[in-house]
Amino acid sequence: MSAREKIAYLKGLIDGQNLTDTPDKAKFYAALVDALDSLAVAIEEHEDVHEELNAYLEQLDEDVSDIEDELDELEGGECGCHSHDDDDEEDEYEDFDEEEYESVTCPNCGNDFYYEPALYEEDEDLVCPHCGKPFKLPEE
Repeated sequence: MSAREKIAYLKGLIDGQNLTDTPDKAKFYAALVDALDSLAVAIEEHEDVHEELNAYLEQLDEDVSDIEDELDELEGGECGCHSHDDDDEEDEYEDFDEEEYESVTCPNCGNDFYYEPALYEEDEDLVCPHCGKPFKLPEE
């Protein structure tokens, strides 16, 4: 039974059992049924929006799936570029030479990160990649 059907049933019970024998009771029950009707309308509107969003998300999921399929085909060698394997990511980390970089802690946010000292002048500020705030390079 839908919310509207339950409200109609409740209204019928109120009328059938003569619960509105005084004007105050009649006013109370009328306000109660009106409030329930408003809630039923709001629920139906939310259900409609939910259905629309669900349809939209299903379409987005299909579109993303199509794009993923196209990318998989391109990575298969059709574009002539290298594939993006886990091995490539490991190679990137192997190329990282710790002797060229120094670790520093941002005095603003406290996060650690590496930077290449050879790329900075002595009085040049270093910009934290986490918080984006500049600070002076640490004294060596």
